[in-house]
Amino acid sequence: MATGDFSKRINDLIPKIKERREEIEQDRRMPKDLIADLAATGIFSLGMPAALGGGEASATDVMEAFETISTADGSTGWCAMIGAGGSFFGGMMNEVGFKEVFADPSLPTASTVPPIQGTATPVDGGFTVTGKWRFASGITHVDWVMAGAVLLYDGAPRMTDIGIPEVRWFFLPVSEIEIHDTWYVNGLRGTGSNDYSATNVFVPAHRTLHLFDPTGHRPEPIVRLPGVAGFATQVAAVGLGIARAALDDLIELAGGKMPAMSMSSLASKAATQIEVAQLESALRGARAFLYDSVDDIWATLVAGNQFTPQQNALARLAAVEGARIASNVAHRASTIAGGNSLMSSSSLQRHARDAEAVTHHFVVSPPNLEDAGRVLLGLEPTSPIF
Repeated sequence: MATGDFSKRINDLIPKIKERREEIEQDRRMPKDLIADLAATGIFSLGMPAALGGGEASATDVMEAFETISTADGSTGWCAMIGAGGSFFGGMMNEVGFKEVFADPSLPTASTVPPIQGTATPVDGGFTVTGKWRFASGITHVDWVMAGAVLLYDGAPRMTDIGIPEVRWFFLPVSEIEIHDTWYVNGLRGTGSNDYSATNVFVPAHRTLHLFDPTGHRPEPIVRLPGVAGFATQVAAVGLGIARAALDDLIELAGGKMPAMSMSSLASKAATQIEVAQLESALRGARAFLYDSVDDIWATLVAGNQFTPQQNALARLAAVEGARIASNVAHRASTIAGGNSLMSSSSLQRHARDAEAVTHHFVVSPPNLEDAGRVLLGLEPTSPIF
């Protein structure tokens, strides 16, 4: 995982994160002092190009960092992943905008990628942005949030050559938006993924970017990753970390648990042994597919080449399946544990809820399988930004 020093800083923080899981869950957001501890590890700038003050780690090193944190707590791993996303987007802005938003590269940002929830009107020097966006994970502990918006010309959108409205993404100061306390959910409760709104907020042109037009983007491989696939594989890595924790917790529990009406431990039962073996195989297989697909794209980019549609499709497929299998593993581990895992104090029930919540994100949802299959069959995807 990246450098030895970084790995040590992350692993040293794991016990502290575990100690505060209940607090994170009850408060429905991350404690700011724990975010500061995460920032001190370098996690939020780990993948940022070195020329911009980041660690310029490989894509899989970044994924592994999020996966490791997620073994301690799913919400913390999720916020680490989302908070580091700004460093990726920062490579798509001009230097003036980057220096304003990332004056301290170690700090996290929040973001909402879908642009249809906002509109932006061009004005002298920039844009005025209005809208209400959902699911802004970590917005309670950041200074900047990135929001997508449809551009309006004379009050109407202008269509592009690929049949969608012209869109752009904007970094807004959190001080100029309104946060709505909407995050009352079943899984990933501690992410503080609230709604937020903006009304005619002026954003200078230098604080804007295009996600899917590489013109003006930096040349480093981390910036040239396929946008949706790169994010989807990180989302899946969080799910895999949660599932790893669930399976490890089950294994620890099984040795000392005596099931009702039984004279032997849960671990000594053949049914448990077979299921644990199958879960271990499924989880490791999903992880290998996910990391191999990203390694393949990374090697292509490092060599100075462009990834192929097939490589992109395999990464998208690996992300969807990784999230699904992780959720199945976490749920099955919770069920095998028996009545113990029903208690609110049990880590297993939290892992199961958190892993399932990961699968609800649109980048790893089942409909993505259609376009992955289409590309693998030599057909065009239905989504213009697949």
